[in-house]
Amino acid sequence: MKWDLSNIYTSFESAEFQKDLSELELGLAEFMEWVEENFSNDESTESKIAYFLERLNVLSLLASKLQAYASLTLSADTNNALAAQYLDIIRKKMVNLSLLRVKLRRYLSAVDLDWELSTIQNVREHAFFLKEQKLLSKYLLSDAEEKVLSLMRLTGSNAWNNLYHKITSNLLCEIEVDGEIMKLPLMRVRNMAHEPSRQLREKAYFAELSACEGIADTVAQCLNSIKGEFLTEVSLRGYENPLQPMLMENRITSETFNAMMEAVKESIPKLRNYLKLKASILGYEDGLPWYELLAPVGSFEKRWTFDEARKYIVERLAEFSAELGVFVDGAFEKRWIDAETRPGKRGGAFCTSIKALNESRILMSFDGTLENVLTLAHELGHAFHNYCLRNETFLNSTTPATLAETASIFNEMLLIDRIKEEVVEPRQKISVLEKELSDAVQVIVDIYSRYLFESEVFERRRRGPIGTADLREIMIRAQKEAYGDGLNEKFLHPYAWVVKSHYYYPTFHFYNFPYTFGLLFALGVYAQKDEPGFFEKYKRLLASTGKGTAEEVAKNLGMDITKKEFWKSSLRVIEEKINEFEVLSRSV
Repeated sequence: MKWDLSNIYTSFESAEFQKDLSELELGLAEFMEWVEENFSNDESTESKIAYFLERLNVLSLLASKLQAYASLTLSADTNNALAAQYLDIIRKKMVNLSLLRVKLRRYLSAVDLDWELSTIQNVREHAFFLKEQKLLSKYLLSDAEEKVLSLMRLTGSNAWNNLYHKITSNLLCEIEVDGEIMKLPLMRVRNMAHEPSRQLREKAYFAELSACEGIADTVAQCLNSIKGEFLTEVSLRGYENPLQPMLMENRITSETFNAMMEAVKESIPKLRNYLKLKASILGYEDGLPWYELLAPVGSFEKRWTFDEARKYIVERLAEFSAELGVFVDGAFEKRWIDAETRPGKRGGAFCTSIKALNESRILMSFDGTLENVLTLAHELGHAFHNYCLRNETFLNSTTPATLAETASIFNEMLLIDRIKEEVVEPRQKISVLEKELSDAVQVIVDIYSRYLFESEVFERRRRGPIGTADLREIMIRAQKEAYGDGLNEKFLHPYAWVVKSHYYYPTFHFYNFPYTFGLLFALGVYAQKDEPGFFEKYKRLLASTGKGTAEEVAKNLGMDITKKEFWKSSLRVIEEKINEFEVLSRSV
């Protein structure tokens, strides 16, 4: 299935697209003029703020619609020069949206009002947004510096990010399949990690490493440039370190972050037991080779066609909630999903909100495995989260990465628990359970290695550019510390930094720990799913993710995420599944 973008815009040349592009430019210019005139004094502050919020919501909605169309078109075909051209044009215009927030922060820095007590409803409804903007005002640069930073980013980190995606999405790996030498897209080869054939998994691993080696120097330049730029910004703004702004971006306190990371470090030795058990099942004595991390265990070799996957996901989610089932079926019916595997298509999987239409679009490469079915359910969870935010304004819909995984992981859990109930043969049971544990270990242990890697990269980048060989060494060292004796140290992945796109986001760094947070937070939410009235509470929680800190949102379900015990309770769920896996492993 290919997605349908025609109800966003029919083409870049269409009258509607060109009209909206002109309207955005004119609207931003007029609004900027209004701000210059009205933010120069503190008269009628609440009325000014109310108007500012209204206009910023409208213009942000319009800009996000334009950007979504260009970005989605380019993701589906990274060789589309027109899409790349318009994405650049739109991003340049959106610089003024960033500057408008800067001007709001500067204005709020001198204002001391309780927005929750405002007499104007629009202001009260955006109290959290306003408080957050005032907090960020402490790290402002001058207006001129902010403008220069935003403009330079377009030809700096944004350009390096575009280059990274162009290189990796067009990368072909040479591999022998059934006696024939083939050149396949990187994502196709990476998906072979789930193949039943050990020989094919191993070949895919070495083919991936070989292909990555060929682009590693260029990708290293992308990484150095993006991380170097961010370190410069961190220093200019006066943050203590690169992690501090990311904790603020994710709306969690250092207390919550430290509680989670301490719980993870304490649990990792127990999680490694799963890797040792898997190595034993597959016949390895010196730990699991990297290429066997995602290897199937047991006999669950079922393949789904895309239509079969649709039917299965819809039916199983509808068993939990008819509303959820209807929504998910609608996503297929309206062709929100691009599931084809083809050259030039961006790798990975994502879900994008088109809030102006209250719709979403999902990109992935579907090849029929259980992994693919769960990924599809995962991305549909993101779409359902966007649906729950449909009545919120644009500014009240900005969900931090820490909370953005809640509905997606919840969907996965619903599906995999149902699958485990349906299978009765031990080899099938262990196969599904192993898939669940494999995902959990990736999100906790592998993510921990990525956090260690990025932390050291930032530390080393302060002193100068990091060479390709050093990046390989840093990655291997991080993997050894995280995986320990669970993996065979002779077969790690020195180029994991090449294939993980999250390292290359221009304005979002440490895009690793939010995944751990998301899984463990979702486990806490999932533990309450059978309680009376849960689904309505769940929808309210999802609708609130743009209007509070992670700690405040968690309190909606009575969870205190500042305490290590909350995180340990979620980790214990995984540890208990490892114990179950050990018992089942004796029967295969």
